[in-house]
Amino acid sequence: MMLTDDFYLFANVNFVPDRYDEWQTAYDALATHVFAAEPTTKTYYFGIPLDYAHDLSATTSMLAFEVYGKREDLYETHFHSAAMKEFLQKIPATMTTGLDLRHYRCVGGFLDGAGSEMGEGKEGGMGECGIMCDTRIVCKDGAAREGVSGKLRRLAGEVERLAEAEDSGVFTFMVFDSLDDETGVRMFARFRCRDDMERHLRRKEVLDFWLGSKEQVATMESRGYLPNEKGWLHR
Repeated sequence: MMLTDDFYLFANVNFVPDRYDEWQTAYDALATHVFAAEPTTKTYYFGIPLDYAHDLSATTSMLAFEVYGKREDLYETHFHSAAMKEFLQKIPATMTTGLDLRHYRCVGGFLDGAGSEMGEGKEGGMGECGIMCDTRIVCKDGAAREGVSGKLRRLAGEVERLAEAEDSGVFTFMVFDSLDDETGVRMFARFRCRDDMERHLRRKEVLDFWLGSKEQVATMESRGYLPNEKGWLHR
């Protein structure tokens, strides 16, 4: 099970309809700089909502999943680079909101089941996924989060065991506690295909977690995404 001191970021990127391609062109130049000059940007990975599977260019939102060595690598190194400043000057007209950033620490799970390196534009480890699932939980209070987080750590261990013992199709399963509040928990998972995701969601271990956490969970929302084949999962 992977427990790290890295600094994790999830971002919602909200687009003016039909302006995603313009935003992506600006990002491509930024990503070239980041991959070459910012080794502490360990993960730079993105998903488009399933709503726009028919036409990625039409999407009005995108999920960004990023991993840094520490907070300063994001807010001092990454945000203060000349390439980032140029990027931020280009994108305002393409977005309906400003930057929507949420910060986390990893408490359990695995990023890539095969554990081999993956560079920019290259498949590695278990390869690119077919679908990903992002789940956000708000617990009733801090004590409830401690209980939910503990159960999810145990679930992550079981998911990893199954991924190693059988062809489960689970490429990533990670659990996070929010650094922005005392009640947030997040799960991020990548699957080989939708059938593998649906089978995972129906496993007894997963259902036992949800049914056993009702009294601790205030709200939950989950959404599926497709990779946009940009960035990198890990170096």
